[in-house]
Amino acid sequence: MTKPIGADVKRKSTTPNEVFGRAVTEMRIARQLSQVALAESLGYSTYYLGRVERGRANISCDVMAAVSNFFDMSIGQFWTYAERLSRNPIPKGANRHLGTRKFSC
Repeated sequence: MTKPIGADVKRKSTTPNEVFGRAVTEMRIARQLSQVALAESLGYSTYYLGRVERGRANISCDVMAAVSNFFDMSIGQFWTYAERLSRNPIPKGANRHLGTRKFSC
Protein backbone atom coordinates (compact mmCIF):
# COMPACT_ATOMS: atom_id res chain seq x y z
CA MET A 1 0.00 0.00 0.00
CA THR A 2 1.32 3.44 -0.90
CA LYS A 3 1.43 6.29 1.56
CA PRO A 4 -0.80 9.31 0.91
CA ILE A 5 0.82 12.28 -0.79
CA GLY A 6 0.60 14.66 2.17
CA ALA A 7 1.23 14.37 5.85
CA ASP A 8 -1.92 14.05 7.93
CA VAL A 9 -0.40 15.92 10.86
CA LYS A 10 0.77 19.51 10.64
CA ARG A 11 4.02 20.05 12.47
CA LYS A 12 5.11 22.94 14.65
CA SER A 13 8.04 24.71 13.00
CA THR A 14 10.44 26.38 15.40
CA THR A 15 13.97 25.53 14.24
CA PRO A 16 15.49 26.44 10.86
CA ASN A 17 15.46 22.76 9.84
CA GLU A 18 11.78 22.44 10.78
CA VAL A 19 10.86 25.65 8.95
CA PHE A 20 12.66 24.46 5.82
CA GLY A 21 11.18 20.97 6.12
CA ARG A 22 7.63 22.25 6.40
CA ALA A 23 8.16 24.32 3.26
CA VAL A 24 9.45 21.26 1.40
CA THR A 25 6.39 19.28 2.49
CA GLU A 26 3.96 22.06 1.51
CA MET A 27 5.59 22.56 -1.91
CA ARG A 28 5.62 18.81 -2.55
CA ILE A 29 1.95 18.47 -1.64
CA ALA A 30 1.02 21.52 -3.74
CA ARG A 31 2.62 19.81 -6.75
CA GLN A 32 0.91 16.53 -5.86
CA LEU A 33 4.21 14.70 -5.57
CA SER A 34 4.83 11.74 -3.34
CA GLN A 35 7.89 11.66 -1.12
CA VAL A 36 9.23 8.85 -3.29
CA ALA A 37 8.87 10.88 -6.50
CA LEU A 38 10.54 13.96 -5.04
CA ALA A 39 13.34 11.95 -3.43
CA GLU A 40 14.08 10.18 -6.73
CA SER A 41 14.05 13.46 -8.64
CA LEU A 42 16.51 15.00 -6.18
CA GLY A 43 18.71 11.90 -5.96
CA TYR A 44 18.11 11.36 -2.22
CA SER A 45 16.63 8.43 -0.35
CA THR A 46 13.05 8.62 0.88
CA TYR A 47 14.41 8.09 4.39
CA TYR A 48 16.58 11.22 4.10
CA LEU A 49 13.82 13.30 2.49
CA GLY A 50 11.46 12.28 5.30
CA ARG A 51 14.02 13.45 7.85
CA VAL A 52 14.38 16.76 5.94
CA GLU A 53 10.61 17.27 5.90
CA ARG A 54 10.32 16.55 9.63
CA GLY A 55 13.21 18.91 10.40
CA ARG A 56 15.35 16.07 11.74
CA ALA A 57 18.14 16.26 9.15
CA ASN A 58 20.89 18.85 9.39
CA ILE A 59 20.65 20.10 5.81
CA SER A 60 23.49 21.66 3.84
CA CYS A 61 23.38 24.53 1.38
CA ASP A 62 23.75 21.92 -1.39
CA VAL A 63 20.50 20.28 -0.28
CA MET A 64 18.79 23.67 -0.04
CA ALA A 65 19.98 24.48 -3.57
CA ALA A 66 18.77 21.14 -4.95
CA VAL A 67 15.33 21.51 -3.37
CA SER A 68 14.86 25.16 -4.32
CA ASN A 69 16.06 24.52 -7.89
CA PHE A 70 13.61 21.64 -8.23
CA PHE A 71 10.79 24.05 -7.39
CA ASP A 72 12.21 26.71 -9.77
CA MET A 73 13.24 29.06 -6.96
CA SER A 74 16.47 30.47 -5.61
CA ILE A 75 17.48 29.53 -2.07
CA GLY A 76 16.47 33.04 -0.98
CA GLN A 77 13.04 32.75 -2.59
CA PHE A 78 12.51 29.35 -0.98
CA TRP A 79 13.45 30.71 2.47
CA THR A 80 11.08 33.66 1.96
CA TYR A 81 8.31 31.15 1.22
CA ALA A 82 9.34 29.05 4.25
CA GLU A 83 9.33 32.06 6.57
CA ARG A 84 5.87 33.09 5.36
CA LEU A 85 4.61 29.59 6.13
CA SER A 86 6.14 29.75 9.59
CA ARG A 87 4.04 32.84 10.35
CA ASN A 88 0.78 31.15 9.34
CA PRO A 89 -1.09 29.27 12.04
CA ILE A 90 -1.54 25.55 11.58
CA PRO A 91 -5.09 24.76 10.44
CA LYS A 92 -7.87 24.23 12.98
CA GLY A 93 -7.80 20.90 14.74
CA ALA A 94 -4.05 20.81 15.24
CA ASN A 95 -4.29 23.13 18.28
CA ARG A 96 -0.84 24.59 17.68
CA HIS A 97 0.65 27.73 16.18
CA LEU A 98 4.00 28.43 14.57
CA GLY A 99 6.76 30.67 15.78
CA THR A 100 7.73 33.78 13.84
CA ARG A 101 11.50 33.60 14.16
CA LYS A 102 13.62 34.54 11.15
CA PHE A 103 16.27 32.14 9.89
CA SER A 104 18.99 32.27 7.25
CA CYS A 105 21.60 29.96 5.73
